[in-house]
Amino acid sequence: MRRFATSVLHADVGEVERFFLPQTPESTADYVCKRLRAPRYFDGAFAFAMVVWALPEGAAYPEDVPEGNPARSTYIQCAGSTRAMAVEIRLTHPDGSYQHWVVAREPVADPDRWVHIEWEKGEDSFTIHVHPEEVFTGDQAAPVFRDYIVGGILPPAELLRPLDI
Repeated sequence: MRRFATSVLHADVGEVERFFLPQTPESTADYVCKRLRAPRYFDGAFAFAMVVWALPEGAAYPEDVPEGNPARSTYIQCAGSTRAMAVEIRLTHPDGSYQHWVVAREPVADPDRWVHIEWEKGEDSFTIHVHPEEVFTGDQAAPVFRDYIVGGILPPAELLRPLDI
């Protein structure tokens, strides 16, 4: 059974990695989706980003996965708040090459139209620019995370915009 580690970025303490046992993909998805939908938690100031990655086969704990292992850089993540967030997925191959996408709720209607999502980290504020169709609420993002965690399912290709980062 696949195991997952989650990291949440908090303005006051930085990255906090979580790994629970026992766990199932379903229990991990429940944990993640609850936080994505919690406006007092994922508010864009206290907590503003989340990353979920699967441990490779044979790894019992995150510490068992070396830093350079492609599993550590294959993930689903979001940044923003429950009101407005961007969702990204990264797939890293054994040779170190990768594909990185921003996810859309529906196909982008106007590739020249952009909006911004902001969040704060302490005294600093950050902004990312995405298409309007790439802005999710926590409720809208939760099924994307659940499909990825429980089934390893990526959204359809027409909802994935490649990023070169």
